[in-house]
Amino acid sequence: MECREVLICLWEYLDEELRPEQAEAVAAHLSHCGACYPAYCCDRALLDLLARQRRACSAPAALLMSIRIHLKVS
Repeated sequence: MECREVLICLWEYLDEELRPEQAEAVAAHLSHCGACYPAYCCDRALLDLLARQRRACSAPAALLMSIRIHLKVS
């Protein structure tokens, strides 16, 4: 897998949305590519930060209700 391909599917990789063979190819590339690995680290750090913030504060109930209504989710 080449750098361009890895960077295109990096978010899907981080979200574990790739097929197993694709995920393995991305992981193998990241293990030896000094150009792509920093991008992976940056995106991973952003996701980790967002997860910590989500645990630290929650959305107001009225906002959650409004989003659910607009998405038609019960």
